[in-house]
Amino acid sequence: MTRNHITARRSLLAVAITVALLTSVVRAQVAPAAAAGAEADALPIGAQRLADGSLKVGDIMVRREQRELAFPARFILQAGALEAIIVHPHGRLHEALLCTDVKALQVQAMLYLLGAENGPRQDGLTGKRGDLVDIDIEWTDAAGKTRRDPVEAWIIDNRTEKPMTRVGWVFVGSRVKDGNFLADGEGNIAINYAIGESVLSTPDAQGEDDTIHSVNHQQPQPPSDATVTVVLKPRPKDDAKP
Repeated sequence: MTRNHITARRSLLAVAITVALLTSVVRAQVAPAAAAGAEADALPIGAQRLADGSLKVGDIMVRREQRELAFPARFILQAGALEAIIVHPHGRLHEALLCTDVKALQVQAMLYLLGAENGPRQDGLTGKRGDLVDIDIEWTDAAGKTRRDPVEAWIIDNRTEKPMTRVGWVFVGSRVKDGNFLADGEGNIAINYAIGESVLSTPDAQGEDDTIHSVNHQQPQPPSDATVTVVLKPRPKDDAKP
């Protein structure tokens, strides 16, 4: 077994333990003080509880009341063909909208934490489609105003020549092979060209066509060195259809 395989398996184990310890905290309702103290004792090393009840694990924020995840990223593509929505620095930067240092493994684990279930990107013989997750971007515009816009605002559907309709992103989940979390190896967190391993993917029936999306250059972006916040919010189970 190589050192990389050992490291990957240890990472998977560490995240599994973190999820197990945090699940009761995130899913719990407002509890008496004694129970709240017990929850605080259960927090794993590296996890912080904030004043509003949210949890911070590394660079990922679990917003408990809103039942959503938030993490930092930056825009990297202002125009051109688009095949990926959120990638790592070693991912396909030349055709991706956003880049983050947050690991795909962490994102997938935290989506499980919020109760999301993964599955294929479309209903079919391989099982029920994964839950839908909305992606929003919190950013500051040129006037200094804080905004929260759907990521689809920055994506043009070339078939209609209009901004992409907000249909959500399927929690497909990445495979693990020989102890390696494949989405981290490929550098993908969310993709619109449904080829490769990723945590989130498009539900579009034509998602394996790499020509259907491009960057909406008319939608303002912050400077490429400015940090924005990506927000992932699983849809309620009864609102799962696009």
